[in-house]
Amino acid sequence: MTKTKDVYTVNESGELKAPLVCSHRLLLAFLAFLGFFLCYAQRNGLAVGIVCMVNPDADNMTLFDSSDTPMIERDIPAACHKHTVQKSRSESQVLFWPKSTRGVILGSFYWGYALTQIASSVAVNIFGPKQFLAMLICVSSIATLLLPVVSKFGSSLVVLLRVVAGAAQGGLWPTIFRFWATWAPASERTTLLSFQSSGPSMGTIVSLIIGGLFCGFTFNDSIPFIFRFGWAYFFYLLGGLGIIWSMVWLYFASDTPTTNRHMSENEKEYIQACKAVEKIQDARTKTPWGPMLLSQGFWCILISMVSCDFGLYAIWAVVPEYMNEVLLFSIEENGFLSALPHMGSFIVVMLSGGLADFIIRKKILKRVNTRKLFHGIGTLAPAICLLLISFLNCERRYLAVLLLVIGVALNGFMMSGGYVVNVGDFSGVHSGVVFGICNTISSIGGFCAPYITSLITRHKTAAQWKLAFMLYAVAFLISAIAFSCLARGETEPWARDDVHDEKINYDVDANKELLEIKTAGVVPQNTIA
Repeated sequence: MTKTKDVYTVNESGELKAPLVCSHRLLLAFLAFLGFFLCYAQRNGLAVGIVCMVNPDADNMTLFDSSDTPMIERDIPAACHKHTVQKSRSESQVLFWPKSTRGVILGSFYWGYALTQIASSVAVNIFGPKQFLAMLICVSSIATLLLPVVSKFGSSLVVLLRVVAGAAQGGLWPTIFRFWATWAPASERTTLLSFQSSGPSMGTIVSLIIGGLFCGFTFNDSIPFIFRFGWAYFFYLLGGLGIIWSMVWLYFASDTPTTNRHMSENEKEYIQACKAVEKIQDARTKTPWGPMLLSQGFWCILISMVSCDFGLYAIWAVVPEYMNEVLLFSIEENGFLSALPHMGSFIVVMLSGGLADFIIRKKILKRVNTRKLFHGIGTLAPAICLLLISFLNCERRYLAVLLLVIGVALNGFMMSGGYVVNVGDFSGVHSGVVFGICNTISSIGGFCAPYITSLITRHKTAAQWKLAFMLYAVAFLISAIAFSCLARGETEPWARDDVHDEKINYDVDANKELLEIKTAGVVPQNTIA
């Protein structure tokens, strides 16, 4: 990247400013977006992929063989019978995994995901966020590449690979929060984090759409099993791109701005000066476990995340099955329609990230009230929409899809300005640890939600799915209430560096700039070289 002579300024309110467009920190935000895009495609692509991998007769055989489970007739309205005509098995649907097994496979990712959150938040301080993030995504990509190879040998090996992929991706959020703690100025935090926060939505969108398209072709029996079916190439593509991304990230990224070889000196000085003003603790500071675990901000994130993520994990994992079993959409329609809600979420995240920064910068609302507003919209909207969906069936299937799109789209406000960003507001360089602990506990919902859903909806009736959607709605409601009561908007005492004005470790230039700003008082748009 060409090193240009950028400048940063001090505005009338004493805030530092520098152009974000064409900056290296924006490039890194875009790379972070691509990394999260690929990881969430690998994570959620199996939700639609499994529909075209598994023989539909596997469920009928399981119910027939079960002597203690009574058969229940699916309550399909007469008007919907036309949607069930000629739904023959695809040539690619060759695996006999019953519904309970599919629930275990979809949830097994989160077994590994829960194991590595806290360990990753510690390990990233040892290896550095640059190398550690590349390693995590590379391991997840290799596990994704191998999935079609082992699928022929039984579901147990698939579960094992999903656990490995989950364990690798368990470190994503702690690592990226640790990365932005030293890279993102407070005034740009929401904007920069909204790039990566939109990556999960876009990754899910693309994986659901192309996953359905890859289901559409199959080669003849002379081709080896691992290359015979379209869904296999879907996993090969996602895994291969993830490995390439790891190499690109290693080239452009660095643990801190001062060690980056590709950005201008002026941009480095700007970030250092911003961090000096924020009084963020040095990255080498020991984690204040006691004060952190007892703080209100920590418990706010924990309760809000656990309840909200339960609903989100359920939606990500089971929507394709809902589209198939209740709304009776074909495999070809399923991928695109399942992706629509995530398209809406991506658009909202991208548009609302800058809006949150604007509201805070113009002092329309305090930082904490802005976070509460965005989180409230992002959790109450899906709660209401899911409750409404629970009363619909295949006769109003397009209305159900519309409500799902609206609910998940507005959930994007939570991703761009709710608890996801709020972690960095109050915990500073300890944000990775805070997020790691909370995400460890919340990931329980990742493997519980698909399995609980498979138990509730084992007979695929609309009444059973109604109960499941009501459960998801209650989870979002709890998150909204908890965050509105407990959220904190500024750096907590245990995360502040109260001696930062006297001495800034390894940042003499930033300290000099900070003292000049304080001495000058209000400097109207004074350009600093």
